[in-house]
Amino acid sequence: MMRSPRRGLLSAALAAIPLVAVVAGPVFAVNTVTQVVNGGTLTASVADLTLTAVTVTHSTQPSSGSLTLTADDSTGKALGWNVTLQSSAMVYSGGFGTSPANDIAAANLAVGTPATPVMTAGQAIDVTNGPKVVGTGGALNTAIKVISANATYGQGTYTQAEPLTLTVPANPRQGTYTATLTVTVSSGP
Repeated sequence: MMRSPRRGLLSAALAAIPLVAVVAGPVFAVNTVTQVVNGGTLTASVADLTLTAVTVTHSTQPSSGSLTLTADDSTGKALGWNVTLQSSAMVYSGGFGTSPANDIAAANLAVGTPATPVMTAGQAIDVTNGPKVVGTGGALNTAIKVISANATYGQGTYTQAEPLTLTVPANPRQGTYTATLTVTVSSGP
């Protein structure tokens, strides 16, 4: 059989082309995803409270109320924390005398036994590690610790009722008495 000259050239040309085998494998990208989480804050606060009005008498009388303390640990550090309350004197304002002579001493304002904390967001309360009640209250002329959480606990928002009693002295001046309540939150139980 006779070969065509064209066919012979084509075969020779194909034989001259090197064959390369391509094997497909996994392709790896060198891309990354990064997320930065900034630390939040450690805060504690109470709203203003107006106690029920009393009438001038010749003997001491109690005036009671309740504050709601809110504590929040959004730091992401899990160091634990504690909150204290302290009051200034009840400063008199009115038209019957002067301040500080008519002020009511800070020792006359006391916090009773704080209520059990309630979690409103975040980590559940642990009976042993907190947040938990600290102490049974006392006169607010010195700082009184009312709530705390151990390290790795208390990572959330919590409320706690704080019962207050003001002992109004006998024969107070008619007018308004106002104290500044300092709420301090610190890291560590």
